[in-house]
Amino acid sequence: MIIKILAAGLAAALVCAPAWAATPINAYRLSPVVEGGKITALSITLTLPADADGETRLELPDAWGGGEKLWRFVKDPVVTGGTLSVHDEKTWVVRSKPGAPLTVRYRVVSAYDGEPPVDSVNYGQPIVGPAGFYVIGHTVFIRPEGRDNDRARFAWDPAGSDLVFASDLEPLIKAPGKLDDLLASVAVAYKDLTILTRQAAGAPLRLAARGQFAFTPEAFADMAAHTIADSRAFWGDGKESFLITLTDQDAPKGWTSYRGTGLGDAFAVISTRNVPLDQYKLFLAHEYFHTWNANRLGGSKSGPQEPAGYWFSEGFTDYYARRLSLRSGFVSLEAFVKDWNQALQAYGLSPLRAAPNANIVARFWSDKTVQKLPYHRGALFAVLMETQLKAKGGLDPVMLAMRDDAKGRDRADWDFAAANLFPRIAEARTGIDVTPELDRYITRGMPIALPPDAFGGCLTVETVIRPAYHPGFDEAATRKTRIVTGVVPDGPAWAAGLRDGQKYLGRAAGQEGDGSVETGQAVEDASGKRVIRYLPAGKTTVGFQRIAMPMDLTDQARAACVKAVAG
Repeated sequence: MIIKILAAGLAAALVCAPAWAATPINAYRLSPVVEGGKITALSITLTLPADADGETRLELPDAWGGGEKLWRFVKDPVVTGGTLSVHDEKTWVVRSKPGAPLTVRYRVVSAYDGEPPVDSVNYGQPIVGPAGFYVIGHTVFIRPEGRDNDRARFAWDPAGSDLVFASDLEPLIKAPGKLDDLLASVAVAYKDLTILTRQAAGAPLRLAARGQFAFTPEAFADMAAHTIADSRAFWGDGKESFLITLTDQDAPKGWTSYRGTGLGDAFAVISTRNVPLDQYKLFLAHEYFHTWNANRLGGSKSGPQEPAGYWFSEGFTDYYARRLSLRSGFVSLEAFVKDWNQALQAYGLSPLRAAPNANIVARFWSDKTVQKLPYHRGALFAVLMETQLKAKGGLDPVMLAMRDDAKGRDRADWDFAAANLFPRIAEARTGIDVTPELDRYITRGMPIALPPDAFGGCLTVETVIRPAYHPGFDEAATRKTRIVTGVVPDGPAWAAGLRDGQKYLGRAAGQEGDGSVETGQAVEDASGKRVIRYLPAGKTTVGFQRIAMPMDLTDQARAACVKAVAG
């Protein structure tokens, strides 16, 4: 029955596509390429009307989510209805009669030889074969240049395979949507994919899970429904269906990794098998909050400047993931404090803590030490904003006002990304100008020091002094080449057995930037794979802030503390 519905949806799209209209409809069909019983590629067919001047330029995937030159994985284009030429690696040009119906077929191959590395910054690339696939729309779909208002339809063709398919593109089977909906999507298909459905605050939640974990898919789905309900209660809306995709990943012994991508109406997760269920709580809360921030609060700047607004889209989202989860009882006060202390320590020990926002933009996707800085800086800035705006109701009404102000606006006519809109709405809502603080702590990057009573209640912010972090080798060069480089001969890494030339598999234990916690570096050499452990302590000391929480709180004192901290 599903196949029949999909075929009917595609047929409808094909009927609409050839007729030149004010809002053209582009029909996309996705299917696996099966050879010798294995998935070797994806086949994508795009049917669309040509441009009115007979020259249709098609944009290939280029850069997204840390992946670069994604057009490398787009192969073998074949065009019907026009003549294809290549303008550059990122652009195909099709010449035809004006408005002629065009069909473009191409393949997408995997970006990885096997599974993607667990600590790579470039995990946002196509994962294809041999048993199935896991792809983000930004990385696989081509689109007509200069036609952002085009509509899109979608169809899944299993091509005779018995793959179980899940995607947030399935609504586009029944009715066309925006091209942006096509790109901000996830599609996953495996024979052993499990699909579960839950109700979350009156709307369906689907979980598409594959692999083995330290919990059942049912428990994960129940937990996700809880955190989705928390965000919907805060915003007072959000009745759309939502999809979470969860797949497992192999890793060196002792390595724990999970990472996700928020896509508006979906959340794509790749995780090692050993992550405890509770560890996903704030992770899921963060990603679902992205349904609003930044998309429904003014959006994000696209292109190379996008990281300029991550202090708001990521940092404020971290702040609210913790706050709303504590407010609803989804996480305990202890878990709230633990997560904040991890962020405070990482921020306080970051060698780039004082980097201006322009440096984050320039280095976000190429330097792993930069990637968490806007998260931590933005979350701390949110605490400052909550304190500064407290007499006017705090940060919550400003966020809601941003949502209301951006609602219904045409993004093409909208000059404000959410990060730029925030100070404008904050002043309109409260009468307080926050731009001096924004310039000081975000634009110029001056380090943020929270006052002792920043969280209120029973929590106190204090300063801790610890040994400086020194990994004992050149981490940046090693991550880039995947070969251990620059081991200090008289350091603890050398004494533990780390050597130049070993194949680097990633950090398997410890905390980057923390010289007081034993680190574990996973390597491979002639002796095989192993984890080399040592204390990455330097000869100097550093200071950072942390939250202190009283011991043995009574139930009444705990409740009062939670209310004061979370609202």
